[in-house]
Amino acid sequence: MIRLYRIIPLLILMAVVAAVVYVIMSFRYSSDRAKATLITVFTWLTIVLSVFFALATLYAIFEDNGTVIELAGSCLATTLVGLGVTRLCNHIFKKNHPHYGEEVAQATIINESISSRFADAFRRAFGEAVKETFDPNRKRK
Repeated sequence: MIRLYRIIPLLILMAVVAAVVYVIMSFRYSSDRAKATLITVFTWLTIVLSVFFALATLYAIFEDNGTVIELAGSCLATTLVGLGVTRLCNHIFKKNHPHYGEEVAQATIINESISSRFADAFRRAFGEAVKETFDPNRKRK
């Protein structure tokens, strides 16, 4: 348990990245989009860090360096737990927002307003006459 203090800088870095991404995205877009972006960012971040720390652990095993094995192994365990938590958050987010990310369908107007119907009728009745009246290329008799 005492060796877990070594992963505190990694946890602080991940928390700062999460806070910055969430604040910027929720300010600029919406909180749902911020959550989805945060899940995507953390999925890729934890995968990349897991691969890096796995390679570092393997290298330390081949070099027979116990201190580096403990440090890289602790960080590898942390990133794998972070990846698991991120995937769990993704599952919960998809469960609570099943239609998030789908394209929005175009709305169809069933009953147009009276003003739009009047404007269409006016355009049909007087559109050509008004167009000819204000046409600068029209030849006058």
